[in-house]
Amino acid sequence: MGLFPKKGKKVPREIPKPSGSYNVGCTDIMTGYSADGVFMRLFYPTLPTKNATSPVWLPHESYLKGYAMFFKMWPPLFCKSFPKFVGDIHTPAAWDVPPLRLPGHRFPVIVFSHGLGACRTTYTTFCLEFASRGFIVAALEHRDYSACMSYYFERQMSTKDKKTGDLDSPPNLVKHWMLLKKVKSGKGEFSIRNQQVHQRAKECIAALDLLHALHKGEQVDNIMDTSHLPLNSFNDIFDMDRISIAGHSFGGATVITTMAKDKRFKAGLGLDTWMVPLKEETSIFQQVNQPMLFINMEKFQTKENLRVMKLMESIDIQRIIITLKETVHLNQCDVPFLCDKTMRKLFGAHSKLDRFTAMNLTTNLSNVFLSKHLGK
Repeated sequence: MGLFPKKGKKVPREIPKPSGSYNVGCTDIMTGYSADGVFMRLFYPTLPTKNATSPVWLPHESYLKGYAMFFKMWPPLFCKSFPKFVGDIHTPAAWDVPPLRLPGHRFPVIVFSHGLGACRTTYTTFCLEFASRGFIVAALEHRDYSACMSYYFERQMSTKDKKTGDLDSPPNLVKHWMLLKKVKSGKGEFSIRNQQVHQRAKECIAALDLLHALHKGEQVDNIMDTSHLPLNSFNDIFDMDRISIAGHSFGGATVITTMAKDKRFKAGLGLDTWMVPLKEETSIFQQVNQPMLFINMEKFQTKENLRVMKLMESIDIQRIIITLKETVHLNQCDVPFLCDKTMRKLFGAHSKLDRFTAMNLTTNLSNVFLSKHLGK
């Protein structure tokens, strides 16, 4: 099969259904009328809901341009062909439904940081699995220009409003797109990536602050035009004593940086962590006193990357480094489940190890680690 499916031939693709005992709901939250706000997709346990809609995996067709850049493909061809494979893929979760409430029970939290060229939906399989196991997962979309694409809304006043300063009139919202920025490897790369990883950590901390506000029942204005779930439905359901952070690739470096800055995060998961953003700032490792699990994919890791990663090893704090053999970097995201074998090879997402096995090992190892350090 080439880039295009044969006429009339259906190409079934789907995000794997999670294995846990809880049904999963999800919604998008965006705060603030600038790039400094929080943007996330929230996955959470919910009750079975009849006639609930499920969100499409691709947030907007504009995200395809960023994916094309990441995969080093010609954007016009990529944008035309990719929707034929994943454009109508739906996430097996109920959209915009209230979270589950259990008497005397609160759910542990995972803040998730995506990798380079990804976005808030790229790791839906991982997030769904943990939500089905009783976690609330906040999958961020970073605004440091490392996402394939992102956006924010700017509130503009009319000419009359500018004169009066009246903000009570209906706002005129303008959407500003933020496309992935290319950064050449080599000299100068560290400086840019290091700035980005610190911004990412700031965004993760802001996301946790937002979840804390929701937990306390504070007023939070969600300006997403696709989400209408009252956010006060999340009041008092987060277990704020059991907070962890996870991330893939660039997100793994973000995990380290965030835990160094904020001790509310009790444990970290680094999925095939890319250490370049921290390779010349290894002193920050001494500020991380939380346990961390690294789950590496064999084909991505280099001797230099592992050398820097092993500087995180500690006698007093549990640091585990595991490598899954016959795996590739994209095994821990959704891409292997959206494409046939030919396309997986084209995208570098095909592994000798079965793609479902690779994901199951990742989630099961992560779950055991978090259960130990957060408690069940």
